[in-house]
Amino acid sequence: MATWLLGSIPWHLPIRARIPLDALHSRLWSSPRSHFSAALQAPSPASIEVESMPYPQSRPDPSVFEDMTEEYSSVSSLGPSVFTPLSSSETLASLVRRGDFKAADTLRQEMIAHQIPIVRDGLYQRAALHAIRERRPHVYRARDRLQSFDAWMALVPDRQEKACTFYAVRQHIFRSMDHLNLEVVHRFGLVLAAKGYFCNAAVLQVVATLAQYAQPGVTESFLQRLDAQCRTHAAGDSAMSPESLMEAPFNMAIKKHALVRRTTAALRLIEMAHERGVRASDDTLDIVLKHAPDKQRTAEKIRMRFPAYTSTLPVQSNASISPSEPGSLRERLRVLRQAFTSPRPPSPYALLRFVTDYRTLGRFRAISLLRKCAFRHSFASASTWVLAEMLYHRERREHLRTLAAFAKYFHLVGVPRKTVLSLLRGSTRKSIRPSSRTFGFGVGMNVQVHFPPYPLKQRLWPSSSHTALVWEALVTMSKAHERKRLYALLLQLVERTRQHDGPSERTDAEGALAFDAPGRPQKSSLELPPTSFDAAHFSPFIQTHAARGRPDRAAQVIADMVARGIQPGIKHWSMLARGYAQDGDANMAFKILDHLEAAERSQMEGGAASGGAGAGEGTAEGVRCTYGPSDDLLGTHTNVLRGFVLGNDVEHAREVNLRLLERCGYQPGTRPATDDAIELLGALEAARKT
Repeated sequence: MATWLLGSIPWHLPIRARIPLDALHSRLWSSPRSHFSAALQAPSPASIEVESMPYPQSRPDPSVFEDMTEEYSSVSSLGPSVFTPLSSSETLASLVRRGDFKAADTLRQEMIAHQIPIVRDGLYQRAALHAIRERRPHVYRARDRLQSFDAWMALVPDRQEKACTFYAVRQHIFRSMDHLNLEVVHRFGLVLAAKGYFCNAAVLQVVATLAQYAQPGVTESFLQRLDAQCRTHAAGDSAMSPESLMEAPFNMAIKKHALVRRTTAALRLIEMAHERGVRASDDTLDIVLKHAPDKQRTAEKIRMRFPAYTSTLPVQSNASISPSEPGSLRERLRVLRQAFTSPRPPSPYALLRFVTDYRTLGRFRAISLLRKCAFRHSFASASTWVLAEMLYHRERREHLRTLAAFAKYFHLVGVPRKTVLSLLRGSTRKSIRPSSRTFGFGVGMNVQVHFPPYPLKQRLWPSSSHTALVWEALVTMSKAHERKRLYALLLQLVERTRQHDGPSERTDAEGALAFDAPGRPQKSSLELPPTSFDAAHFSPFIQTHAARGRPDRAAQVIADMVARGIQPGIKHWSMLARGYAQDGDANMAFKILDHLEAAERSQMEGGAASGGAGAGEGTAEGVRCTYGPSDDLLGTHTNVLRGFVLGNDVEHAREVNLRLLERCGYQPGTRPATDDAIELLGALEAARKT
């Protein structure tokens, strides 16, 4: 029946119909697809509930798990190892170990917010170091950098749990940073005090830095907090008394105050230590008395607290190595080595002349030995070596290498730090400092010689001689508008250092009033000692104005020096007189010469009269007859003579030459520079005749 039915149906239809499946495709599937995508994008109620669900506050109950019996462990050992997830503290340590400090900082903040305990570990010093090393603003803002440093350092174990040296942190703060950040130094010291460190090398390093460069009130406040922490920790530890533990920090701070001529602050610390039962050593008291401006008054104040104190200052000889000391190179090398291993380093000019003469032989072993002695003995010897290196580059007009030698070993204090770094990095913002294989005096740049490195534990503290060379290099390399800015900055720095270091009012770096009241918190701003700047810092400005035909501006620089308590020397007057002579103002040039000659005559006559008061009435007259000008005065006449020659003023140049021969009694052939100036005068006269 079915077969008949299928066979009787006509399968060939007259019209063939097609279903447009392609047209129905979009209409049939578009609506379900859009609903599915929307369902994936929109948060589900379950996910919203999970996000709002709080973390469990209680610890898991281990009683619900099966006991670890011998039978259970024997069966489980046959299968694969069981994965044990890391705890929160282990995850935090793992992130720090991998160097993912951003994720570690986020996890640390979440754990502290949820009061999850963190196991202390010395590994977290890496994260603290990253917090003060990272300079990108999108990683750490400036105000959050110190807070993150404190938070990570708080996770380091205390001294009673595990002693740490903090070597990497100290290397970065005191050695690797291109500027001295006293705020970081202060925070680091407070962390050490909270951890139970009171007299180790790190604490003494902090105390020495604060005492030398911070305001005296900051140092006193830090010592008070250090003493309070010491007495709190020493209550449970009877090994040493807090008075004996605090001897080293107090003595270090007193010595540093005395070395930078803060006698009032040093005496105040001596009194504070005496009230707290901390003993000031005789060596410390000797240093305070040695560097005090009023030694008698200082000795009386010291004896009021220490009646049994007797000064034991040795009589120091003034013998030093002269740059022109005769002898062979071997003898000079022996004398220099002995001086480097003694408490008094040699003169940098003697070292400079030896290195210059020794390099002409093409040999370098002796220079390497001297450098080894200098850097291994003391900071003073290393500072002398670097000063000689800077003088070496200065003679060759290698100003960038002068700046590089300073920036490599010293804190960038007393100098415009940003200007120095911008010149060293260049316009491409890449470092153009000399190669790390060079060790100074140009040795190692073109010579394949191995010199072992001697890294310092911390950067050196520059003296006024070092910073004066830096200012000279900057002025020489700068243009007119940049020199104007540098001079304004120099005046501002000098005014800050000339403020009194007592408990009276003063202004800080921002211009706000600050007081040195003991115990009162102060901002840890940089404060340079009064001896940081001298007349040598103004010399390049005077010389530049005088050489460019602006003697009036050079005279204004000298007036600014006198107004700020800095007395110009005969070399400054010599540069000014030459500027007037070269500019055509002969009247002012001769006035300066007359003033300098009269001052020198009166000084010599007064000294001779006081020295020979009982020798008779003819002493002063004998001095007038035997008067001989100093080499500085002869140099001033030579400078003025050269100025008149360069200004094509033959008449006044002849007058200066006559003064040299008749009034000063100059003998030709005794000073090469003077002879050259006289020859220039003769050449000018011959050119006029032709």
